[in-house]
Amino acid sequence: MIVILPLNTIVRILDHAKPTSSARARAALAKDIISALSKARKDKANLVGPLEPSQFNDLSAWCRNAGLIQEGETVEASVRASG
Repeated sequence: MIVILPLNTIVRILDHAKPTSSARARAALAKDIISALSKARKDKANLVGPLEPSQFNDLSAWCRNAGLIQEGETVEASVRASG
């Protein structure tokens, strides 16, 4: 599955996934999710993926646990919009 996320959402998530974040929050975000987000940021694209649908659920949950409530909601809305 590939979803469209705003670039600023991608950047905020990655900023919180860096080593300056708490160790617990970092451990919860899988490397392949970070890789997909990093590729989108590098390409300056809104397309994130391909990832399994469950990985977007994991990303949304991670965002909420990291205090990124709006970003978690954006991920959820993007998944719903993608069908």
